[in-house]
Amino acid sequence: MSPRSKAQFEEIRDQSREKIMAAALQLFGTNGYEATTINQIAREAGYSKGLLYNYFDSKEDLLKELIDSLKEGEHDMMDKVVDDDPGVMLENIIRFTFKELSDKMELWKLITSLAIQVERFSFVHELAVNKLNTYLTIFEDLLSRIGVPNAKAEAQMLLAMFDGLGMQKLFVKTDYQLDDFEEFLIDKYCRR
Repeated sequence: MSPRSKAQFEEIRDQSREKIMAAALQLFGTNGYEATTINQIAREAGYSKGLLYNYFDSKEDLLKELIDSLKEGEHDMMDKVVDDDPGVMLENIIRFTFKELSDKMELWKLITSLAIQVERFSFVHELAVNKLNTYLTIFEDLLSRIGVPNAKAEAQMLLAMFDGLGMQKLFVKTDYQLDDFEEFLIDKYCRR
């Protein structure tokens, strides 16, 4: 058996980091940040606590990495939804958002629990403000181009609806059906 190459070691390192981050996301989302220990994360990921510290300096460092990965996910999302037609692009964003609400409950639990503690983590507050401003700008531009009157207020309302839907989905869980409301929003804003 030949020794591993530098690229193979990097791939193993990246896979290990991803596995640790996935375990942390699941535990933070289920138990909350404060109630989750490094030992629990290491155990869930299948690593020792000592090995985990080879990848992350602290639990907060791990949380920062998770938040940074959310930023990267937003860039991926924008690549998937962009369209020259503002109605099509807004429909793509709405469909993507509803899919995320259904598929990534641990992520939404984590985001919600961190949102309640914005004073504790300045990087979370900063992310929330930047995300809100970015989406308000995008939605206002799309709604204006579609011809929706008072596009700024409608953009604010649409974002508030997404937040509210996310909260309701967290509380009601699998019993909460989003499909009808997804189509309602698409009909209201995208099919004019």
